[in-house]
Amino acid sequence: MFLFLLLFVSELYQNGLGYESIMEEVINDHNEHRRNWLVPEFTVSNELSEESEEYAKHLATLKIPDQKLYKDQEDFFVDHLAFPISDPLKDSYTENICEFKNNNCVKYWSTAGAKCYRKAKNRRTKIEQSLADKFSAITWKSSLNIGIGWAPKNPANPNGRNILVVRYTPPGNQPGEYEQNIENEEFLDYYTLTAVPEEEIVTNPKTSGGSSDNALRKQINITLVVLILLFSLNIESRPVFSASG
Repeated sequence: MFLFLLLFVSELYQNGLGYESIMEEVINDHNEHRRNWLVPEFTVSNELSEESEEYAKHLATLKIPDQKLYKDQEDFFVDHLAFPISDPLKDSYTENICEFKNNNCVKYWSTAGAKCYRKAKNRRTKIEQSLADKFSAITWKSSLNIGIGWAPKNPANPNGRNILVVRYTPPGNQPGEYEQNIENEEFLDYYTLTAVPEEEIVTNPKTSGGSSDNALRKQINITLVVLILLFSLNIESRPVFSASG
């Protein structure tokens, strides 16, 4: 019985926090990058996130073959060009898409994308141009809002690969506006430096929906459930003594 309850609580924890956990990681990785580039942090838009999630679910229905996943320290660049962009003209938003098992998309856009952006545009391959565009989208100074959505690539296998869709508004990567939006190009070499912890600047992500507070409340509620169950089991297992004489 006790083992069953532990499994139940574990499943409850994963279902309750898995989505928020990925959301938290994605926005934190974005804003860590934005702090490095001395541009305003993103604020999460619930509406944009809902639309991003719906598009991620749509992409899952296209049955696109598995893409080569992002990996650090490889001698060549990879990107997931098979996923169609929903707004290629960037009229309403800029959009980045990736496929992942480990949630490392944003860090790859930051590092590999910076290397590709550093190359002259006329010397970039198609993949390098795509990564350069992803890098400039997450760095674009005048983009202030972010929408984050993801979905299992195969809904029958929730522990498999996932599709991440991230949208930014006002839209970035606008012709003629790069110079004022991708400033501080001296930071293009930042990915070669040893990271220095700066705990004083690590802040909770700004969000219009309070996803961080919701995740914390779920953690507290789940902890309370576990404690109540353990307390109940402890009482039931105590021997009963009757008074004699």
